[in-house]
Amino acid sequence: MAAQVTRKTNSYVAILLLVCTITLGLSSCDKARLFEENQQINNNSWDYKDAKTFVTEISDTSQNYNLYVNVRHSFQFEWRNAWVNIKTIFPDGKTFDKRVNLVLSEPDGHWYGDCLGDNCDLQVSIQNNAFFPQNGKYTFIITQDMRVNPLPFVKSVGMRIEKAGAEGK
Repeated sequence: MAAQVTRKTNSYVAILLLVCTITLGLSSCDKARLFEENQQINNNSWDYKDAKTFVTEISDTSQNYNLYVNVRHSFQFEWRNAWVNIKTIFPDGKTFDKRVNLVLSEPDGHWYGDCLGDNCDLQVSIQNNAFFPQNGKYTFIITQDMRVNPLPFVKSVGMRIEKAGAEGK
């Protein structure tokens, strides 16, 4: 009887170790990612005043980076794109503002990204090979800039920065 309990325990421990190893392996596979964060939209309705702020440290100014905006929206989202304003605050306090069109679907209405249930998750490239000229903290502030306020059926917005040329490595 004790041998059966020990075998069962060993089996559970082996399975647990395998799951942990796979989980750790998958989480460390994304070597390209420098920063990624997503923030929920209250009541799935994005108001002009609901600015999403992302702060990251850039220490390697010799490296180029790819920048993305992450969007999670519902199938009920009525438009094939979403306009946003992105304000970048450099470590020295200077700012740069850019209006960006996030294309969310094909002209026939087929959503881009990964859609499951009522959620569509999409990463929209906003700049490839970006150069950060200063070491330090960079702040990115994203606000919605559509004609509709609040913008319904947007569930979350995020920012991703990855090393250029390291995609999928």
